[in-house]
Amino acid sequence: MKTQFYEISQNNSGGSFVTDDKLCHRLFIEAESSDEAANIAEDLGCYWDGCDTGDDCSCCGDRWYRPWSNKGIDLEEMNTEWNGYEVTLWVKDQSPEELLSEFKSLYSDMTWLVEPKIENKYGSRRAIGRVRLDNIEQYAQICANLYGWTTPDARIFYKNGEVKEIFMNKK
Repeated sequence: MKTQFYEISQNNSGGSFVTDDKLCHRLFIEAESSDEAANIAEDLGCYWDGCDTGDDCSCCGDRWYRPWSNKGIDLEEMNTEWNGYEVTLWVKDQSPEELLSEFKSLYSDMTWLVEPKIENKYGSRRAIGRVRLDNIEQYAQICANLYGWTTPDARIFYKNGEVKEIFMNKK
């Protein structure tokens, strides 16, 4: 059976994240189904419905979200139907040239499908573009760059037992 990657995200219920040698903000688990990915996540220490059991803060919400999709992450669909994956970088005090240079360096190993440009929005300046995703590591890196709330920011659990940690690129 074909495997897919399933994304499991952590909410900072109670105002903090759980980070240890297995858990961090975002997990990507290679599995044959979303149920298998959820079982692997439970073995790593994830749990579901924490508000119902009293383990999580009811005003903040459940700490762990089950896999985002029953079909898994489809990079080819993102590349074709979405015309790549949108990436952004917000700043206020950089020149447009500095912003574009820094933005391109954050994603230097990715192919630009829509070249980055500068937009002014909500009183701030941002660089925005779309990149082609060739592997799960690139998608995990984008997520890490967007949030950067834990160290590491993401972990990828491959079916063969390999684990890869992803850290936010410093801006």
